[in-house]
Amino acid sequence: MLGYKDQSTDPADDDVEPEPEPESDTDDSDPEPDGVITGPVPASTRSPHPLDDVARDLESRTPAIFEHLYDLMADRMFRLALRMLGDFHEAQDAVQQAFLELARTDELPAEGRSLQAWLYASVRFNCLDIQRYRGRRPAVPFAQIPETVNEPPDYDLGLDPSLEAALALLTPDQRLVIHLKHVEGLDGNEIAEVIDSTRAAVYAMAARAERRLRHYLELRSKSGRPA
Repeated sequence: MLGYKDQSTDPADDDVEPEPEPESDTDDSDPEPDGVITGPVPASTRSPHPLDDVARDLESRTPAIFEHLYDLMADRMFRLALRMLGDFHEAQDAVQQAFLELARTDELPAEGRSLQAWLYASVRFNCLDIQRYRGRRPAVPFAQIPETVNEPPDYDLGLDPSLEAALALLTPDQRLVIHLKHVEGLDGNEIAEVIDSTRAAVYAMAARAERRLRHYLELRSKSGRPA
């Protein structure tokens, strides 16, 4: 999998009153549901995954198997990219780049869950790279903007406009976690593999994002605007 930095912290000194810590998406202060095991689920206890056969056949590296995988996953990856970026063409670029990276990698994921996580993680990295590039991209002089442009087709992500507006206020990773959890139906372990984190951190991030969404929608309702 693609790696991330370790986010361990030193224990606080018992004799010194700790200072308040800034809010963080990886803060695990939000408890998980009762009975949740925070560690990864052993592979031997996992149920079969829909992509298991595809992951096994990828070793052949034939165009047909990559086309089959594209048919299965491209739309789901695009929805995630569009949720993170809010731009149709940039979302397409993020998905295309993910499949190019998969075709070029020397170590293909060996089973379906790992393959799914690899693809979502690649899309995530590409989206974050695109967002960073946005901040460095020079402005185009107004005189150079073409008079006509090709408008992207309408693409309905299936959510109420008020909820979409609330999601736009979240961080990219918060939007990713909410999307994978509530739209794609991934569980905590699967999301943790995508962002290279722990199941506890995923639940904490999801809980914080859901609180922000509720707060925004409550304010919107109190202001008299339609929720």
